[in-house]
Formats: sequence, structure tokens, C-alpha cells
Amino acid sequence: MLNLFWIGFSSFLAALSGAIVPGPVFTLVLTESLKSGKITGPLIVLGHLLIEGAIILLVFIGLQPVLQSREVMMIAGYIGGAALMLIGLKLILDSLRVKIKDSLNVEGIAGRGKTPIYKLVFLGFLASCSNPYFFLWWLATGLPIMVSSISIAGVSGFLSFLIGHAAADLSWFSFVSYSVHESRKIMGERTLQIILLCSSVFLISFAAYIVFSAAFLGR
Repeated sequence: MLNLFWIGFSSFLAALSGAIVPGPVFTLVLTESLKSGKITGPLIVLGHLLIEGAIILLVFIGLQPVLQSREVMMIAGYIGGAALMLIGLKLILDSLRVKIKDSLNVEGIAGRGKTPIYKLVFLGFLASCSNPYFFLWWLATGLPIMVSSISIAGVSGFLSFLIGHAAADLSWFSFVSYSVHESRKIMGERTLQIILLCSSVFLISFAAYIVFSAAFLGR
């Protein structure tokens, strides 16, 4: 039992170390929470966990070398960079259209200015799979911890690893989403626009860096 606790705790800390670093998922939770409220974090994390489940499945069926190949990293870089660029451009449009009366409307996910539930899940999936460094984290940190967990406690160790990892993502991004949801009540329209614009600049810059890195891999 103690082994399972430490496996889950280690998985929690490892996942938290990756989650708290600002990236596309963090930026999306921040900006979408301004429009869709505190449920945004858990929904985007759901999409994030779906791609993580796909990675684990690929490892179990023996496709880990494919994930580590230069060609896959290049493809992920080009496609991911383009996807993040589009998300960044959309945030610029959102910043120009945002109205404080919309941001304070908390009556239902389908309210004016809100992002539908399925789109939030999809955005979480897209932001994660379009970031090559997300895959690098899994290859360098996530998978070794998972393999170690299985070697120590078998299926129980694997389940403890999954629970700890999911708990870290869910707790951190739920905290971010809740904090933004509460603080938007005292924000002005100009503040919301600045946050959206800064987030869009970050995503576009990050997308450009990803594309540049992919081009460097191709040399």
C-alpha cells in the first residue's frame, strides 16, 4: 500500500512540474475561462488526458520508436505550429470583440460569448497534441515513471501512476480556471483585452518557435 502511495505521489509531482510551466494548455485555460467560467479547466484537461491516453496506448502496442523518430517530430512541429498559430489569431479576434457584459454572464455554458463544451474538450486535445514538447516530456519523464511504476507494483502501480498524473493536471488547471473565473468579476474590459492579446502573442510566438525547430530538425 505504501508503494502505491509513493507511486501516485511521485506521478502527481512529475505531472505537476510539467503542468505549471506556461504553455498552450495553460494559455487556453486562462483565456477560455474568461468566457466560459470555472468549468473550462476540467473540460480542457479532459481533452489533454485523451491524447495522453493515446500515447500510453501507442507505447503498449510497441510504437514508442515511432514517437521518437525525427520524421514524426518534424510533422508534429509543422502541423502543431500551424494549429497554434490559428488559435493565436482567433484570440486576437476575441480580444477585439470582448465585452465586459459578456464576460460577466455566467448563466450556462451556452450563453453569449461562451465556448461550447465539446469545443473546450477539442481545444485541450488540439493544444496538447500540437505541442512537440508535450511528447518530449512524456518520452523523457512520463514513460520512464510509468514503466517504473509497473515494474514495482504491476497493474496496481500503473493505476496509481494514472490517478496521480490525472489528479495533478485536473487540480492545477481547475485552480487556474477557478481563479480566473472569480477574478474576472473585478476586471475591466480593457484588462480582458490585454490578457487575450498577450496570450495570442505568446501562442503565435510559441508556434513560430515550434515551426523553426521542426525546420532545424529537417537539416
